[in-house]
Amino acid sequence: MPGTVELNQTPFNDVPSGGGGTGNVDFHGKIYHFAIGGLGVEGSAIANIQTTGEVYRLGDIAGFSGIYRRATDTAFVSGHAGGGLWLQNEHATIVHLRAPPGGQMPDIGTDAVRVIVDE
Repeated sequence: MPGTVELNQTPFNDVPSGGGGTGNVDFHGKIYHFAIGGLGVEGSAIANIQTTGEVYRLGDIAGFSGIYRRATDTAFVSGHAGGGLWLQNEHATIVHLRAPPGGQMPDIGTDAVRVIVDE
């Protein structure tokens, strides 16, 4: 596993308005900040939740930015934890988001989220 991800861990007033949020990805020991925005109603719900997760298939931090949709191929992750939401972007990067504490993960359906890394 090349990295971990945190969504919306900052105080609420630091999160941008308009259906988006912020996050951090820890990639090979370096923290990168990113903005996340929803594409569609459920995508916006994902962009606003407070949760953590893991990142897979990330060879370079540039591959973390992109449009993420529901992942269809997670078989490569042996012994992965069930539940949560698996997302994949056009660079084949996969993010597993855990259900938020005391809550459940929105069903993203055909919606998506856009991630832009602040390099």
